Amino acid sequence: MPQHAIVIGAGLAGSSAAERLAARGWTIDLIERAAAPGEGASGNLAGVLRPLPSVDDNRLARLTRAGFVHACAHLQSLTAAGLPLLWGRTGVLHLARDDKHAATQQRVVEIQQPAADELRFVDRDEASQLAGWPVAKGGWWFPGGGWVDPASLCRANLARQATAIQSHFRCQVAEIRRQSGLWQTCDAAGKLIAAAPVLILANAAATRCFSPAAHLPLRAARGQVSHLPAETASPPAIVVCRLGYVTPAIEGLRCAGATFCVDNQESALRQADHAENLAKLDFILPGYSQGIDPAQLGGRVGFRPLSPDRLPMIGALADATAIDPARPSLPLAAMPRLPGLYLINGFGARGIVWSALAGELLACLITGAPLPLADDLVSAVDPGRFLLRGRSQRWHSDAAPRIDG
Repeated sequence: MPQHAIVIGAGLAGSSAAERLAARGWTIDLIERAAAPGEGASGNLAGVLRPLPSVDDNRLARLTRAGFVHACAHLQSLTAAGLPLLWGRTGVLHLARDDKHAATQQRVVEIQQPAADELRFVDRDEASQLAGWPVAKGGWWFPGGGWVDPASLCRANLARQATAIQSHFRCQVAEIRRQSGLWQTCDAAGKLIAAAPVLILANAAATRCFSPAAHLPLRAARGQVSHLPAETASPPAIVVCRLGYVTPAIEGLRCAGATFCVDNQESALRQADHAENLAKLDFILPGYSQGIDPAQLGGRVGFRPLSPDRLPMIGALADATAIDPARPSLPLAAMPRLPGLYLINGFGARGIVWSALAGELLACLITGAPLPLADDLVSAVDPGRFLLRGRSQRWHSDAAPRIDG
């Protein structure tokens, strides 16, 4: 079994995969085009940590629940190790959009009967007390949820296994190729950066620039978050969501957002997007944005990698060139794979809740260890699912996936 891997991308996906393999004794070459970890889609000031239940307990609900459990355990472990991690388990209040949504939320709690310290439905009065602000509807209260600084999580992942992970920052891979049983990564001049038996692609939508991954239906969604000046004791002291989200004060700033625009590569802040975020903020906390000038706000733009079915892509990369679209579809287990080439990607806006679980799952798939998920969920995130007959064309023609709030 090879004990050396290359990971391209040092965001939540790449740092999680690197940390989990390094914890098993592997040596890692981590290649990142930015100057530090977590500067791409993982560079927002805060991300929301909570699951997303559903009445039918569908795959998305099960994956976010499993991801939430893994994420909380991982965050607590990093904190106990004294690593540089910024997060707050403040609780998350997910307000209902309308009366119909409120009824659905109540039904989920009635059907699933979670422990009160995991999830309960609160009415408008209690929701207002939790938020420290009058709100229009009740909703789900996740006492164990909270917020995480994604870049600090990336740094903590790498610091935990610092002796086993060799980081190559400000280094861009222009080409990948397999030669003599090793995957080679080369820069634009053709110079070899690193070679290893295993290569993991964790570089968001840029993954498609490499020919073995060009068939993947990954898209980039531009998201702008607005930063509001905030005093430490000002409400809300929790995360509140309702077709958007607002965080507590974090080092003098409060995050509100986020916009969602597929296949738009503009990196500059837009005043119109700040105005949209303030409108979302008022939908969450009525009247909260009064007196705030969108022209005076700071913020951040990130580009989130999306899959059409809203599920991540984790596992061995299929060999698209070996599949005849005119022949009957192969089951996932029989689909030809590219030896030693793996993917961890497509987290969308759920990198915080999915990254720890995804890193563990990928490490188990690579090393042959028992898997942390049921077989049907492993298949649900298999990158090969997009090459099943009749699905590939549909994925490429579908509209952008819905983002929940």
